Amino acid sequence: MSLYNHFTKHIFLPFGDILLGTNISERLQFLEESQWWSSQKLEEFQNKKLQELIRHAYSNVPYYHNLFRSLNLVPDDIRSIEDLSKLPILTKDEIRKNMNDFVATNIPKKKMIRVSTSGSSGMPFEFIIDNNELSTFRAIGIRTWEVAGYNLGDKIATVSGSALLPQRMTFLKKMSFTVNRNLPLSSFNMNSEKVMSYSKRLLDFKPKFLRGYPSSISIIAKYIIENNIEFNLSAIMTTAETLLPSQRKTIMEAFNCDVFDLCGCKDGGECLFECGEHVGYHVGCEQSIHEFVNENGISVSNNEVGSIVLTDLWNYSMPFIRYDAGDMAIYTDEMCSCGRGLPLVKSIVGRTADQIVLPDGSLLPGLTFTDILDNSGNDGNAHKIDDYQIIQENINKFTINLVINENYSENTTSEILNFFEGHMGIPLDIDFKFVDKIPKTEANKRKLIVSKVRE
Repeated sequence: MSLYNHFTKHIFLPFGDILLGTNISERLQFLEESQWWSSQKLEEFQNKKLQELIRHAYSNVPYYHNLFRSLNLVPDDIRSIEDLSKLPILTKDEIRKNMNDFVATNIPKKKMIRVSTSGSSGMPFEFIIDNNELSTFRAIGIRTWEVAGYNLGDKIATVSGSALLPQRMTFLKKMSFTVNRNLPLSSFNMNSEKVMSYSKRLLDFKPKFLRGYPSSISIIAKYIIENNIEFNLSAIMTTAETLLPSQRKTIMEAFNCDVFDLCGCKDGGECLFECGEHVGYHVGCEQSIHEFVNENGISVSNNEVGSIVLTDLWNYSMPFIRYDAGDMAIYTDEMCSCGRGLPLVKSIVGRTADQIVLPDGSLLPGLTFTDILDNSGNDGNAHKIDDYQIIQENINKFTINLVINENYSENTTSEILNFFEGHMGIPLDIDFKFVDKIPKTEANKRKLIVSKVRE
């Protein structure tokens, strides 16, 4: 760690905490230690925090007080993670309908912070946090970077939309970006001229790390490879979108470094991140309890796909208890050889909104259908598909938007069609559209799957 890194972590960060009323520095120190605890000690910590949260919610949050009474429950009935199944799963719609009832009555309004999600999966979602929650969220975010080798103060560049880059740079935000030596690069309208400009700016800035949307970073990576530009970074950190195998390969080749994929959300405290072993995603269980349940709300078994349900252990201003995060992952009871006691998921399957509806009405994760486009469509001999999007128009009709190159052939089209029909179990009407680029959402994220049947 350089002198500048030491200054940033041990002087600037604590000073910022005093200035802003946060506690990021102390919380980060705790998280750096707790990741090495045994799984048993981590679970004991979660259960203790859960009991405190439940007592607070029952006494001070109208929604939960009324919910417990309607279910004939008292706080002592929820003492462990297993007891959470006594409570219903919470959705965004439920919060929107009863927003005021979810706000704690014992916390001064001036201490509450209103935040909003980017709205990449629908309309923006507004909710309330406080500095206690903010401190944990920021600290656990820094820890995920540290797992990739980052030290506070290292030069880093961020390529993303509004989800990671603020739309309005306040004075304090500018100071933070300056002291942390963070170069912000907007992912909007990344035409050839902008990509060339970003490449030059990165060469001049010489960051050790790069973070952001995998779709945006891979565009820059392709330009670097095509123009034989030499880059040597310490690591890349991708987030906010599904990282495809083809993107990981391209990014690693361009920047000569490892890629660490991260997944998180402010609403509910979801935190999943890769370590250097790359055997799955560690769960940031000190921030939030992560349950993995099936469509009936029952916990899934080892190696099964489950929806992620969150109980944020730190947000007392607006508690999220058994909140449906909208993401899906494959649960595993295995432990990582890195030595961390944090639980693992094998892989992130995607968002629940990205599921394909089968003829019998059941749902299949949309990423099952991307497999052919990532692998069979791009075999080891010739890269054929540069980008894609799958749209389920109705049960047996799909539109597949493809960005292809000269290696694509009619055989590839037949291969894709056979793969889709094999998984759907019925003949399909697939409209293959060959386009120059895939449109993005208003939050400038790449949406792989669109099911109009689910919508």
